[in-house]
Amino acid sequence: MDYGSEVKLMAFTECVGGPQGLVEWAGRLCYNLQEKTGTRPGWIQERIKDGHESIIEHTSATFYIVCSRVVTHELVRHRLASYSQRSQRYVKENEPKYITPPEIFETELSLIYTEVMDSCWSAYGELLRQGVKPEIARYVLPNACETQIVMTMNFRELRHFIKLRTSKRALPEMREVAGKVKDICVEKWPEVFGDL
Repeated sequence: MDYGSEVKLMAFTECVGGPQGLVEWAGRLCYNLQEKTGTRPGWIQERIKDGHESIIEHTSATFYIVCSRVVTHELVRHRLASYSQRSQRYVKENEPKYITPPEIFETELSLIYTEVMDSCWSAYGELLRQGVKPEIARYVLPNACETQIVMTMNFRELRHFIKLRTSKRALPEMREVAGKVKDICVEKWPEVFGDL
């Protein structure tokens, strides 16, 4: 199912040898074997399997994500991360942008859903016209509002996030977002994320 989420890699730890090189070097430092960095493929995955995941905390990645506020409410529960989200307090929602779950869109319930969304935006617009500040008017807006958020996580937290949020038990839209994050991580850093 497609929720229309968007995920882009914005930045990651820059260093000689790239993030995986730093992870391996830090890990080999623990054993005084830094001179062997890069000599044996699979070394990082072996350390991860051994439970020595602190070495992957030295690197991080930053993502730009477009999704619903439903997802960002869950996303910010991952405390070992940094977030910057588009503000509804300071930014007026001039255009009704919201996520329609495919589970609703593809049924006769889509009309009810659309009517509720239209009603919310209509009420929001009227409150603004009556002089209510955006920070107060936003109370009538739904969790389905489309939003943008920048998220930075170290690689260890990213592994945890991916494992937890790609599970079949996760919210479908969150699974979509986490799946896109996972695809980027596996492609860019297979030594750290290839086993996921």
